[in-house]
Amino acid sequence: MISFSTSAKALCLMLVVGLAGVTNAAAQSDQSSCPPPRTIYTFTDSSSIQALPGAPAPFCRFANVNGGQQVDLFLGAFSAASPIVQANIDVLTTLLPLQVGKAVHLTRAGPADRGWQANVSVEKYESVEVPVGRLNCFVLLWTEPSGQGRWERRWWYCPSLEFVAKYSAKFEVVGATGRALTSSPTSWELAGIRVP
Repeated sequence: MISFSTSAKALCLMLVVGLAGVTNAAAQSDQSSCPPPRTIYTFTDSSSIQALPGAPAPFCRFANVNGGQQVDLFLGAFSAASPIVQANIDVLTTLLPLQVGKAVHLTRAGPADRGWQANVSVEKYESVEVPVGRLNCFVLLWTEPSGQGRWERRWWYCPSLEFVAKYSAKFEVVGATGRALTSSPTSWELAGIRVP
């Protein structure tokens, strides 16, 4: 039996991720795949999640390493717990295989004629530098009106990782002067990966 040290495993993972990152973006399968169970992703906001088995397709299951809360995610970004995602999962899966320019519109009825809507698009495919290295990723853009403003969220989904390497969120409001006021309440990058 061959035994690898932790540093040898890390080197192997870096080589696999690097080689997988140079593959053609057009060569995506029709289904997203899930990372191997017990894979742990650590982020620059000090959070960590671990991949688990058992999610219904097309979701992948993860658990917060610190608190144990479980979440099922589509493409590492869209939570099955979100009512608008639940109501539109068939629409979201039409983004597969991922290809720049694909876009979908999500809607969900609400009480008293109040509803929700969002647009999701594959904005671009780019190489991004994060603490774990340079990765080739699809940028998934979620835009959603909210009150007098608009949310703009981006996830950098990397097929070679079967997960997201970066996330940013921005809320924009047009003020009384007509000038756009923005804030970035949340952002993080992938800081580490541990594969079982």
